[in-house]
Amino acid sequence: MSGRTVIVTGASSGIGEATARAFGLAGDRVVLTARRVDRLQRLAADLPESLVIQADLTQPGAVDRIVGETLNRYQTIEVLVNNAGIGQYNWIERLTEEEIQTEVTLNLIAPILLARAVLPSMLAQQRGVIINVSSVAGRIGVPTMAIYCATKSGLHGISEALYRELRPRGVHVCTIYPGGVKGTESGKRKRVRLGEAPDWLRLSTKQVAGMIVSLADRPRPRRIVPWFFSPVVAINNLLPGLVDAVTMRAARRVRRAQPSAPT
Repeated sequence: MSGRTVIVTGASSGIGEATARAFGLAGDRVVLTARRVDRLQRLAADLPESLVIQADLTQPGAVDRIVGETLNRYQTIEVLVNNAGIGQYNWIERLTEEEIQTEVTLNLIAPILLARAVLPSMLAQQRGVIINVSSVAGRIGVPTMAIYCATKSGLHGISEALYRELRPRGVHVCTIYPGGVKGTESGKRKRVRLGEAPDWLRLSTKQVAGMIVSLADRPRPRRIVPWFFSPVVAINNLLPGLVDAVTMRAARRVRRAQPSAPT
């Protein structure tokens, strides 16, 4: 399909930038939103009919402004890609209240508010696709990623509920759960990590973007990528004690290696 109006959040880098390019290549009109306007403008130069909206989704009024400016320019919204997010990896006692609130707002509350804001347009035309970029970490709890896991798990829950609520009314809600993705480090404030998947197990941002466009073309409620993370999620659900033992052993090893890391 082509000729759609597509909003992509977090479009200045990583998965968001690759997704915007993929929709543009498919012939869609792409609304580019993120905080770094200089990067958005460089991207817009490569995407005819794109619209740049600089916005910080943690700030009041940002959601309504994005949707309002999009409708003023294009009149309709066919696709929303909730991609913007951060990961502040650390032991929870070392996170500040502000850091926790920022991560929850950007990763979970903003996608919920954006979905609500685009729905009047989508429901009026009885079609539309909302694609939420969650994570395998939203299905498997990992030490040092507690807040990130909580937000992505929340995104899983709201997506599942909204799919069942909105599908009978013509609107699809899809969730993609990537594992490790190369080229997304700018959205992750690395502090304490239990480990990183080797490159050969990680997807590129271009691959994930292609899957997101595929979901917009042929919606399905959920997709875990790469496919081999699906049995890992199943093991976590069926044998949580086994996963507990593995992850707690890794957490103890990291704590011993960094006993006095600064807050």
